[in-house]
Amino acid sequence: MRTHHSTFIVRGMKVVKVRTKRKLKICPVFFSRDGSIAELPSCYLKAKSETNRHPLSVILLYADHIKSFCEYLERLDIYRGYCIDDILCGISRSVISTYLVLLKGQGCEASYVRLRETIIRGMFTWLASGEGGRVRKSSGFENTKLDTPKPKRKRPRYVTQVQVCKLLEGMYWESQRCAVHTLYDLGLRVSELVRVTKDDIDELEHLPAELAYLPLMVRGSKGSAGEIKERTVIITRAVYARIKKYHSSPRYRFASYKGVKPAFLNTHDRPMTIKGIQKLIADAARRVGFKSKTVSPHRLRHGTALTFLTGELGDDHVQKLMLIKEQFGHELISTTNIYAGVSPVLFLDELGARYVKPRYLEAKKIYEATYLSRSKEKR
Repeated sequence: MRTHHSTFIVRGMKVVKVRTKRKLKICPVFFSRDGSIAELPSCYLKAKSETNRHPLSVILLYADHIKSFCEYLERLDIYRGYCIDDILCGISRSVISTYLVLLKGQGCEASYVRLRETIIRGMFTWLASGEGGRVRKSSGFENTKLDTPKPKRKRPRYVTQVQVCKLLEGMYWESQRCAVHTLYDLGLRVSELVRVTKDDIDELEHLPAELAYLPLMVRGSKGSAGEIKERTVIITRAVYARIKKYHSSPRYRFASYKGVKPAFLNTHDRPMTIKGIQKLIADAARRVGFKSKTVSPHRLRHGTALTFLTGELGDDHVQKLMLIKEQFGHELISTTNIYAGVSPVLFLDELGARYVKPRYLEAKKIYEATYLSRSKEKR
């Protein structure tokens, strides 16, 4: 197997470029303590990569969990002197169960432990299959349930308009406030926000000025095998106006950029990144006094869903859920049903009439309350 090493290296594991049946792909390769390649876990991940069903981020997640499990096995006195491939071929299900109990004792969350067991089961099932060479007589998981219980699905925790305004006030530059307001208005994933370009925004210029909502094309993050999946979302007139005003600022206009210009630039006039946006939200939340995890990009997304549930779009609760499904890019309505637990009764006023809070008005209020002129930005 011809490999070309990349710069991403983790102790006990390297990420290299490997030639698969279809094309050159990036794939993790494991190394034992003696420096030799651990063939079985490496081949398993290579096989996962070849299916083209999982993006690199998922493959790396699998690799990290398998690496931790293999390192645990190598530390056991009973397997001293054995290579990791031999250990994986011979261990029983009870060894895995003991390992999972250890993780629980270390304080790992139930969902995290179950994920690790699921990944381990997948590898052992592959090792016992024809594709894996049947190096094991059985996976140890045949006709048995997982040891770890299925975690209960958590109810979404919403961010309100007041909290959004407070969060934005903790940001020192209009570029940051504009980007996070857009994140909340559209309900985007952070990875989707950084893909929005100036050209995408400019395409809305020809639409009638009296429209309260505009259709914006975004590049989604949940396509098969990590492929970009385009979809159309609703952006309010107020947020569109805020972005256009930001784009007319001298700092943005004169920021040199080769190729398609991103819609949002950081304070160094470079494209905003996923980690950069996550950090600026966390820093702003801490500055204004929010408790840990009160505000996050994902909770902003839940807050967007709440604006649809209380908004004027959609004749009933079911239609509102369908709007959320399309806005968020959910493949299945079952994913959107996490918001179905919010009873429509909660959106009635004291007289029993339906409480309606137009989304475009909320966006306008946030814009007016949090816009930061150039003279007030941090120097």
